[in-house]
Amino acid sequence: MTQHGAYSMVLYISKGKQPQLTALLQEIVDNDVETNGIVPFKQITSIHFARFIVLDKSIDVHGKEVGPRLVFTTNYDMPLNKHVQEMVRIAGAGLWRILSMCQNFSSGDYNADILERFLLSQNIPSETFYVGVGYRSVQQIHNENLLRKAINEFAYSQQLHLKKEPALATRQRIIDFVHSRPDLRWAETPEPGPSKGMNYSYYGTLFLVIGLLVIFSPIVIAVAVVWMLIMLVFELTEKQAPNPVTKDQIRTLIARETQMVQAQFSALGNIKPGWFRLITMRFLLRSTDFLAPYIFTKGKLSGIPTVHFARWLLVNEGKQMLFLSNYDGNSENYLRDFINIAAKQLTLLFCLAQGYPKTWFMVFGGAKDAENFMAWARYRQVITNVWYSANKEVSVMNIFQNSKIRNGICGTMTETEAQQWISIL
Repeated sequence: MTQHGAYSMVLYISKGKQPQLTALLQEIVDNDVETNGIVPFKQITSIHFARFIVLDKSIDVHGKEVGPRLVFTTNYDMPLNKHVQEMVRIAGAGLWRILSMCQNFSSGDYNADILERFLLSQNIPSETFYVGVGYRSVQQIHNENLLRKAINEFAYSQQLHLKKEPALATRQRIIDFVHSRPDLRWAETPEPGPSKGMNYSYYGTLFLVIGLLVIFSPIVIAVAVVWMLIMLVFELTEKQAPNPVTKDQIRTLIARETQMVQAQFSALGNIKPGWFRLITMRFLLRSTDFLAPYIFTKGKLSGIPTVHFARWLLVNEGKQMLFLSNYDGNSENYLRDFINIAAKQLTLLFCLAQGYPKTWFMVFGGAKDAENFMAWARYRQVITNVWYSANKEVSVMNIFQNSKIRNGICGTMTETEAQQWISIL
């Protein structure tokens, strides 16, 4: 069983190097993100998604200029040290070329050991890391998708026979077909799930936290009430910051973000000033990070059923927040889902970002103000210079269905269960 991690690096770009770095990243895109000679992502088998972003210089909430930065992130199969070692082994020289244009990185000749230590030292922990399709490696997702395609091709070739048979007979034909293919023998065992130890830890931690909240509930409730009243004062007195997004900006973003099945979204925004807001933001994000595996399951982030991975990072000493996600569909529908499905949940996570539509008690308003929310999201969205997906033709729904198909090869079924299984092929 595989667990997933979120690697994140944010580096300041050396003075005068931004155009050269941007050109180098564009070379990766022009020569095929999967197979290019700089960072051939397809050969790095532990990566689900990866991206490079060049952030232009910006102004933080205090009016201070923030220099241009390079963002490099991956969603990977753990453990981290093996993931980094694989990146260095496959793409070390290319990563060295890219990072050499950033501050605080060696400008000498390529050295794999130095690069590995640097990559490990620069990893920024996510405040919130959401996994939509957990416990599946890159290879498992790939293999189960191939299994579904092979079974579909077989079923199509046998459709005249299969239409006349009971569901159990059809299922047995499919099982015999899978067993006859040496390249599909791995499917004879069901997908690996969490171990008993992981389940004990998973539920034990939740029960422990619930128990502590119950024990200290009088204190927790009192603090929460005071905290919310303070936040309400801030909400009532602060002014709405403008979000002057242009149609040309939106067209540029859309041209770079959308693929056939999956897409990516990257956004950077300032956190409203003050230590109280920063502490509140960290608490909200870290609480979500803890609760997400229990509440947002089966690829449904706050009810949005299309998210593969998402992360929230606080950068620039907590003055700015970086939001990155990988999802199915297009950005317009994705943002509309925020409004129509998850307005309160997402408002809670973004309410302290500068320019976000006005809120009350951190959950009301916000994304429900559709026009201002769309303007805010587009204004804060940034171009992703390089984006890679290991299984770019597979949606969240496909991944779960493919696992069900694999599991249906094993064990026994009733006629009704076999009919339900066949219906998802």
